[in-house]
Amino acid sequence: MKIILKRVAAYLIDIIIVTFVSTLLTSNSYINKDYEKYVDTYDEYSNYYDDYQESLENLNDKKDELEESEFNKELDDLNKEYLTTSNDYSYKLSKLSFVPNLINILFILLYFVVFQFYFGGITLGKKLMKIKVVSNNDKKLTIFNFFIRSLILNSVFLNVLSMVYLMVLSKNTYIVCDQIIYIINYILELSIIITCMFRKDHRGLHDLISNTKVVEVKEENHEV
Repeated sequence: MKIILKRVAAYLIDIIIVTFVSTLLTSNSYINKDYEKYVDTYDEYSNYYDDYQESLENLNDKKDELEESEFNKELDDLNKEYLTTSNDYSYKLSKLSFVPNLINILFILLYFVVFQFYFGGITLGKKLMKIKVVSNNDKKLTIFNFFIRSLILNSVFLNVLSMVYLMVLSKNTYIVCDQIIYIINYILELSIIITCMFRKDHRGLHDLISNTKVVEVKEENHEV
């Protein structure tokens, strides 16, 4: 279980690093020309959500004054309007997030694939936790192993798929597909956690597919 805790800590450190750098880049209006528009649209949505919550509270306050059928109808109408409007905002925000998502994916690949391969299975988080990624069968790992690993562990494949859908599908179809991708991603993450925790070798789904495993590095090896 010790190595599981180390893996979790290393992953959190790495994700914080990736998120910080990606946010730093994408919040620059020269790199991301839609940044200010995204912020304005998000603020609009936040205000709309607050209004929706206030409307719900007002409706609940009037519940005793209304017939049950009348209350249910107003509640249903309110929720339908919110669902439609929130989907519109979600689609707009997804469109405005295309460049930031692309930058984030590229940086993930640079960090978890190129950087980790170049430094022999070690990221900054793994270095601090004294662990590393190695081959499961003593063969030399290639950059392809790290690429496959990242496609699964960092949801790169699903994020790219979502971006492709965003470009080619209509709004309503995209929203449905995006929800399906969200569910698949949840199942994938759960599968990774379960396999890491309950397999004797603590290899996650991403390790099994990419033929890797994570091991502790002894200080005396001077490999870190």
